Amino acid sequence: MVVGYEKDETLTPNQKLIAGVVSGITTRFITQPLDIVKVRTQLQAKDNGSTWIGLSWRILREEGFTTFWHGHSLGQLHSILSVASQFHAYEISTKFVENYASQYTSPQFKKVLLFMCGIFAGCASATLVSPIEVIRVRQMVVKAQYGGVLQGAREVYRRGGILAFYEGLTASLMQMGPQVGITFAVFRFVQPLVVEYLDYMEDAGQTEAEKKAAKTKQLLISSSIAGSTAGFVSKTATYPFDLAKRRLQIASHKPDPKVKTPEMSKNLVKCSSLMSCLLDMVRKDGYTGMYTGWAITICKAQVTSVIIFTTYEMVCYAMRD
Repeated sequence: MVVGYEKDETLTPNQKLIAGVVSGITTRFITQPLDIVKVRTQLQAKDNGSTWIGLSWRILREEGFTTFWHGHSLGQLHSILSVASQFHAYEISTKFVENYASQYTSPQFKKVLLFMCGIFAGCASATLVSPIEVIRVRQMVVKAQYGGVLQGAREVYRRGGILAFYEGLTASLMQMGPQVGITFAVFRFVQPLVVEYLDYMEDAGQTEAEKKAAKTKQLLISSSIAGSTAGFVSKTATYPFDLAKRRLQIASHKPDPKVKTPEMSKNLVKCSSLMSCLLDMVRKDGYTGMYTGWAITICKAQVTSVIIFTTYEMVCYAMRD
């Protein structure tokens, strides 16, 4: 039982879409504080000497506990659209590969096509949620200036016009496409291996009730391990584009003198283009500069991947059952 289309699947696409929505809501609620720290870390100069743990304490001390939930409403909308669209696009594209393309291709090339399905899902999701993500990131930085959804949208438009809602889209596509492709590919590879191993370790003399309970446990464990592995590999491989995306998403941001700007949000690192952003990282901090904020990002990616895949699989399992 893996994500993506399977010929003997009993769930409809709409039921899987519901599973994706539930997965997205659950994930965002749990990981929002980590996302705040991650974004703040990525927008600080590397030489400021702050670790992500120190930055967390500073946010708590200077801005209060509720700061960790700035942009949460938009974050929920972003998470629902992002996760649901990823799974839905992946479902549709893998269905095409399984039903049509696989008839004319070798098993090896089919794996390439399935990887491309993941890239398609990531690009579709990144394009869909770009305007929401730009507003959300700026709310995380200066909540008072970007306020609610409408206030944030007006402020983004006032600072950079309609194109401001798509700042960082190129970096987002170059990050999310391969990231989602790698994530789904690693998950599809690792999860069956873990299930097979757990099956091998199970007692052959179990009753039907015990087998059913064991199957649920296997699904939970295998999804957690595969999700964690997928999150680590995919995020590490595409991280420089994630860092560039965040710095591009605040390119047109200018502090409003009428609004109080938090101290750590006054000297943010911004970029005007993807290439100049990547070159500046290397020129100022060496190649390690392309991984500023990597530790907290990997921590969040691990938690996010585990919750996303585990929740998605468990909801699908519950509906099938």
